[in-house]
Amino acid sequence: MNDPTPATGIAFLHGGSHAQLATLADPALAPYRIRPVHVRTGALDELTEAAVIVVSDRLRPDLLRRWTGTVLAGLERGATVLVCGENDSGQWLPGVREQVRPTVFWWWRTGEDHRLRKLALDHPAWEFFSDRSVIWHYHGVLEPPAGAVSLVDLHTEAGTRDGSILYLDETSTAGKLLVTTMDPVYHHGSGFMPGATQLLYSALHWATRNREKKTC
Repeated sequence: MNDPTPATGIAFLHGGSHAQLATLADPALAPYRIRPVHVRTGALDELTEAAVIVVSDRLRPDLLRRWTGTVLAGLERGATVLVCGENDSGQWLPGVREQVRPTVFWWWRTGEDHRLRKLALDHPAWEFFSDRSVIWHYHGVLEPPAGAVSLVDLHTEAGTRDGSILYLDETSTAGKLLVTTMDPVYHHGSGFMPGATQLLYSALHWATRNREKKTC
């Protein structure tokens, strides 16, 4: 069996924020041997051999723009890519539409309906994601491209579908693309928001285990 996470196997594109650096320093992530790549000072070729590329949430749009072509090229060569929230996904991911939505931060305290609904419950990805890891909050809705699978949708107060906050695309390219409007790196590194840490850990577990199965 090939090692799904060699020394340069996971590239983590970040901007050096306190939350991103705290996430990278998390001892629980050490076994993944993540390679940090700074969005301002990193070289594009640092992503070209990565089996998994993580686009950390809340990157500066003007700095991220330099990297988007390389991230998309990674998908074309078969990489697994995780794109976290507030990264203008609708501006650079092909076939994706994105709209901002107000964030319901503390619905479990206020009694509000979070209006998030899990979908495709028989999809293999649900072996990795718990309810708590995917239902906490969001920063917008996405309309994924044809062939992609939404795992969690936001509904309106009237009960109609508003859009996806977490989708998986395994058909548009040779790779796998997981996109969310949630911001797990920020909340994990900042030490607050139930579910954020679970989503981050689960997404990395999903990404590496899927590659392990493909290379056996």
